[in-house]
Amino acid sequence: MNVTQITTMRRASSWALLFLWAVSLAAGADLRDDFAQKTGLDRDLVNLVTIDVAGTELTVTFVFINERTFQSKISPDLAWKLQPYLGRNAVYVNPSIDAVVGMFPFDPQLVLIEQDGVTTRPDLDSWSELTAGFSSGTFQVNPSGPQQGSGSEGVLVLGDLIDIQQPFDLIYAGERATLVIGPTAVASPAAGVPASASQSHDPIDIEPLETLGTLQELLLHEAFSSEAMAAAFELDPDLVTTMVLSPRGSELRLLFVRLESSVRDSLLGSDLIDAVDEVMGTGAVMVWAVSPTGAEFSPWNLYIQQRDTNFVFFSTASFVELTDGFLRVERVEAGELVAGIIRLPRSVDADAPFSVFYGTSRVDYP
Repeated sequence: MNVTQITTMRRASSWALLFLWAVSLAAGADLRDDFAQKTGLDRDLVNLVTIDVAGTELTVTFVFINERTFQSKISPDLAWKLQPYLGRNAVYVNPSIDAVVGMFPFDPQLVLIEQDGVTTRPDLDSWSELTAGFSSGTFQVNPSGPQQGSGSEGVLVLGDLIDIQQPFDLIYAGERATLVIGPTAVASPAAGVPASASQSHDPIDIEPLETLGTLQELLLHEAFSSEAMAAAFELDPDLVTTMVLSPRGSELRLLFVRLESSVRDSLLGSDLIDAVDEVMGTGAVMVWAVSPTGAEFSPWNLYIQQRDTNFVFFSTASFVELTDGFLRVERVEAGELVAGIIRLPRSVDADAPFSVFYGTSRVDYP
């Protein structure tokens, strides 16, 4: 790897600090291999091109978005922003340069798609901005500092423009990046619920709980906290965690209870304990959401992190509904209580520490 390549690779990885964990890079592999290794992305999901634009070297990084993208060292912020594009044959696109500029002649309309000898120019509606002004060439200072240059991020949704089972090329200003995506590409999600190539677990169906009055009162009490909830239900404090969030100026409260065998001796109530018995001791986590004001909430914004790897949920079988329609919830109204169970992905070691994220907020177990 020559000096120019090393500089380019450092910039590309560092610009992605806001989203893909940035690390210092050394010579040894080509740009693609180095980027894949340092970000934890599978090599088939990523490729880069470099272009000379009036004497300035522009690097454009492409990352295909599928299940495995979320199982890399992707940051919580990127997981939050990319979830809506799962299953849509979408590509994360990051142009970047060494210099700090407010504008640069990067034009997403110069991106072409080629497959089986057919070249297509995606229309503007196929693009989504992750940073403001992406479509018009607005660049922002690299989040890791001005010494790392500037760039921007967007997403290109290809949909049925490509057959994901076949190789395809992303071409920018004549430079070509080939992607040959391996197994686990998913079909388009339906009705706002992420799709999965296969079920994560054998599904569990239970009768939705109907008597929630006491739980509702406790979660809405002004003393809401991990300690207060553990004491109220006589639960092991190590099993109980809480979040208080403020989406769009409202208040959302989340109560998490890891379902270990000691929960059977708690004051959660026989109906609830019987309902969760099948997943007791598997590492599963019960989550309750309530809002005194009304707030946006979706269980699909929950995910697991372990050993710097994020595990995002794709299958309805990853959850057990405790209240009717839990998986379809997009908002909890004032005083409304919704609940379900998170089942740990198969790749998560239930005996090792892990974190549960909602967006960028987290609780830790054990």
